[in-house]
Amino acid sequence: MMFKIGHLTLGWYPSEAGKMDDPDPGPKDATWHKVNVVEVKQIPGKGKAFITVRTSHGTLWECDLVVRSITDKRYKELKLLCELCGPYSVLCNHGALKMYITDCSINHAENDKELPLRVDPGDDDSALLNVATWTIKLLEAND
Repeated sequence: MMFKIGHLTLGWYPSEAGKMDDPDPGPKDATWHKVNVVEVKQIPGKGKAFITVRTSHGTLWECDLVVRSITDKRYKELKLLCELCGPYSVLCNHGALKMYITDCSINHAENDKELPLRVDPGDDDSALLNVATWTIKLLEAND
């Protein structure tokens, strides 16, 4: 699954085959949701006849995105995106949309609570592990 929020690419695009050895995986799950409001009204004088009327025009898409961070670099990038809120250009299988980050939660499970390890031995701090599961809520912008 491809997903790009602003400058951050989650997963890899077919044109970026060199990124396949990136230790940070793409999104685990993306759930899209949109609600259209429809009212049911009874027609006066017609007995039990009803009509439906759509009362919502231009409703917005919402997305619940679940992402796993492995490296400290990815953790900090996701944290910054959530703090800045947006609107971001979002490119994914669902389409291209402008979206705000309205909510996020970070889960460090029991098996994630280890001493900082390194992906590759060396002096580079970007190789530090910071394992967490993120749930990010996005809302389509209508500015």
